[in-house]
Amino acid sequence: MLAEFKVRNYRNFRDELQFSLESRKNYEFNQEVIYNEIIKDAVIIGYNASGKTNLGYAIMDIIIHLTDKGENREGKVSNIYYSNLYNEDDIVSFVYKFKFGSSFLEYAYEKKNARQVIRECVKIDGKKIIVNDKDTCFVNLKGSETLNLDNWNNAISLVKYIYANTVLDKEDKECQVFLKFMNFVNQMLWFSSTERLRALGANASGGNMLENICELENGVDDLEKFLHAAKLPFKLLEKDMGEGRTIYCKMGDREVTFAPLMSSGTRALVFLYLWYMQRDDFAFIIIDEFDAFYHTDLSIAIIRKLVMEENIQVIFTSHNTDIISNELLRPDCYFVLSDNMIQPFCNLTDKSLREAHNLQKMYKAGAFYGQ
Repeated sequence: MLAEFKVRNYRNFRDELQFSLESRKNYEFNQEVIYNEIIKDAVIIGYNASGKTNLGYAIMDIIIHLTDKGENREGKVSNIYYSNLYNEDDIVSFVYKFKFGSSFLEYAYEKKNARQVIRECVKIDGKKIIVNDKDTCFVNLKGSETLNLDNWNNAISLVKYIYANTVLDKEDKECQVFLKFMNFVNQMLWFSSTERLRALGANASGGNMLENICELENGVDDLEKFLHAAKLPFKLLEKDMGEGRTIYCKMGDREVTFAPLMSSGTRALVFLYLWYMQRDDFAFIIIDEFDAFYHTDLSIAIIRKLVMEENIQVIFTSHNTDIISNELLRPDCYFVLSDNMIQPFCNLTDKSLREAHNLQKMYKAGAFYGQ
């Protein structure tokens, strides 16, 4: 899982921003949100223009050069305002720390644009495993001894090249950690239902949302149940009218196409369902402004549903203070993003926060530093 992320000079993050998901609190409630001493489920609260969306983009930057899933639906990667406009330095730096079992893997790299890595370094438990830094390039993984770096085009990440062209020793611990890291990155997903339905990362292939649901096993039936649970009593069916399968809705004796009937909230919920039904393919999900179109009860139900997924790390961003509660998460799982800093509630007060504390009331009263 992702344990820590640092970024500097990316978009609105001129100075280094450090986002730590390592749990250092021993709360005895809602312990299911912690896995292997890492915060598995987190909510980031911040005002407009605080950088919530940009933080998600920054975390997902890694997939652009390490996977084949970093392009948008038009096959393009955006370089617009990649580095901070107030900084003359155009080098953007990223540092990720992952925890797999008892081992930590750190991946640091620098770029001047979204596509090309200038330098990169992989460390496992403090030991340098891969280095790509100007004239110094090496790999120290069992199975890479015969790898010919003369065939490597430095327009491609060295880490990606090694992963694609080396048969690593799967019995070796360091190789195991490296492969877990690459699998994790290939299973990262970011999506948002605000403005337009957007997704980036694992399985973000685009296409028609309703047609994609029809491709899922029992997709339409399960969507109907999902909507019923959200108190939306649509009666759905799948039909093929010669232009591909899509979803229809029964309205009395009539059967009409479902798409024009969907409100913004229903459309956002259907979009969430599409990704939820593919959850076995994901290790990490960022849902940006996830509850922009939901009422509070539905937002809470969605968080509870995703918290139950043991093998997925989920980060939500939101404006909704009604989801700030110890009944859902814990003080170390709620983060405030403001002024190029992000900290959990428990680090923003001198009080010893307990389960009985009303976190929402405290937040609204300005009890947390820097909010």
